[in-house]
Amino acid sequence: MTLTPENKNYLGVGLMALAVIIFWIFIMPVFNNISALNEAVSVRNEFLSSRVDILNKIDGLNKEYQKKSQEVAKISSVIPSSKGIAELVSTIEAVTQQTGLQLVEVTTGGSSNQQQELQTISLELGLVGSYQSLVAFLDLIEKNVRLIDIFEIAVSQSSTPGAQVVLNFRIKANAYYLNTK
Repeated sequence: MTLTPENKNYLGVGLMALAVIIFWIFIMPVFNNISALNEAVSVRNEFLSSRVDILNKIDGLNKEYQKKSQEVAKISSVIPSSKGIAELVSTIEAVTQQTGLQLVEVTTGGSSNQQQELQTISLELGLVGSYQSLVAFLDLIEKNVRLIDIFEIAVSQSSTPGAQVVLNFRIKANAYYLNTK
């Protein structure tokens, strides 16, 4: 076979066609695969950066929680998470003993709406003592850790001839607790 100009042209076209076929069969899929991998890497980098941001936010929230944990503990002592009627009655009894009042009667009731988060314990106290004892009682209740709202005080006098004036007190109050579900 002699390389005539016509054969040279055919050989050149054949080699070009072979190069195009090899390019489309072998090189083009590798190029497409590399492009797909680059896109996957960028998506994963975005995902990684969003995870790092989320972890930083969680760390920040954890630090903020640690700072405010003492405040949460204080609020929990003011408004406990359980009804605790026995604890409430013993607190009131201890306050009455400190002030010189005599606790005659304690009546308790609860709130009717169990769907609310803040629940109420209604208290009605029967006390006997002097006016100064009542003032001291109210002062100690005000300084007590647990939140107790006194909204009504009724006073009547016991008549004992020849003795010191003794007053009967009816106190209506509300104490609160959180309804944790």
